[in-house]
Amino acid sequence: MLGELGYLSGSGSHLEVTPAGAMLRTLYSENDLVIAECLRTGTWSRLTAPALAAAVSTLLYSARRDDSERTPRIPGGPSGVLGEALRATQRVWSGVSDLHESHGLPQTPAPHWGLVYAIHGWAQGKSLDTVLQGTEVAPGDMVRWCKQVIDALDQIA
Repeated sequence: MLGELGYLSGSGSHLEVTPAGAMLRTLYSENDLVIAECLRTGTWSRLTAPALAAAVSTLLYSARRDDSERTPRIPGGPSGVLGEALRATQRVWSGVSDLHESHGLPQTPAPHWGLVYAIHGWAQGKSLDTVLQGTEVAPGDMVRWCKQVIDALDQIA
């Protein structure tokens, strides 16, 4: 699968890591391949820093059952730059998910947009109270998710 996507070249015992593969080696998450594909394909190239943090959060955050029923708020609206990038991220995940299935590999978690608005606001410097208004996310949970987003962004950098 990694060869099909261009992260490895060669065959058999003569596999070599490509530049894309070297970048993938720096990513550590359940959706590391999706993150790498989003970076490699330019899915997130038009995003501001807060929007990038929000997009990355979709590949890290797993919602509680009661949270998954809510319609996510997207800064700039669903037709804005971030909304388009989130839909493109979903398509990238779907493609990677299809490859996982065709190779008999376990699925990775689907993107979840539940923290997009809060992470975007947090990355803009808004207060924790402000970004959590209207959500069911506990402050401690938000801090934990923010730490994971920071870690992923550090790996991306």
